[in-house]
Amino acid sequence: MGMKPMRRLAAFLVCLLFLFHTGLAMAVEPGYIVYHGDQSRMRIAITVDDCYDMNNLCAVLELCQTYDVPVTFFVVGLALHEEDRDVWQQVLDAGCEIGNHTFGHASLIKCDNRQIIYQLQRTQQQLDAVLGYHYPMQMMRPPYGNTQRSNGTSVSAAIEKAGYARVVLWDVSQTDPAIAQRQVKNGSILLYHTNWKDVQCLKVLIPALLDAGYELCTVSDLLDYEPVATATDLYVYHYEDYE
Repeated sequence: MGMKPMRRLAAFLVCLLFLFHTGLAMAVEPGYIVYHGDQSRMRIAITVDDCYDMNNLCAVLELCQTYDVPVTFFVVGLALHEEDRDVWQQVLDAGCEIGNHTFGHASLIKCDNRQIIYQLQRTQQQLDAVLGYHYPMQMMRPPYGNTQRSNGTSVSAAIEKAGYARVVLWDVSQTDPAIAQRQVKNGSILLYHTNWKDVQCLKVLIPALLDAGYELCTVSDLLDYEPVATATDLYVYHYEDYE
């Protein structure tokens, strides 16, 4: 082997060592970031982000109860308040799922791995405090759907390290119910928020999707994960443990 190829090999090995040392080259399971579920089945998942407005959240919850369908709420930790404990318990009693959307709606591509773990940890802690028991969130949605840093590294490794089963994005984001219904296909994940326009869309869209033959389920169910099992022993992942 000539000197130039040897230099290239040495440089490559140095880069690999640097990446592993900085924790940026951890292997992430293929397909860890999902935009949809199984496209061979007429099952879809409606997701609702942020959850700042409790009036609109309750309106979505009422739709879930009326039509006996669950949704997945990706909640921001700052939106979780102990005075809303009864509402969040009703969310779970209706068969809905709660996922992590960071504590302060931070753009994770601007965070290092420790900061990402901290954002996720704080939301988990806050949810547990509100519920009064441990509800281990297993799905995570990055704010703005951003997963790739400008240097080419992904935030997925840190999210997976924190114990989340999947990074969940979406393939439908439309508040016109007629357009949304046309865009929906088998396995779709739909993105909404707790605001008036989104609620009005869901009032029309949910019964229309049911009439069209779709089964509405949580993201975990869509991706064939077991339902979350709650626990009274509060264990929270410490971001200081992240290496």
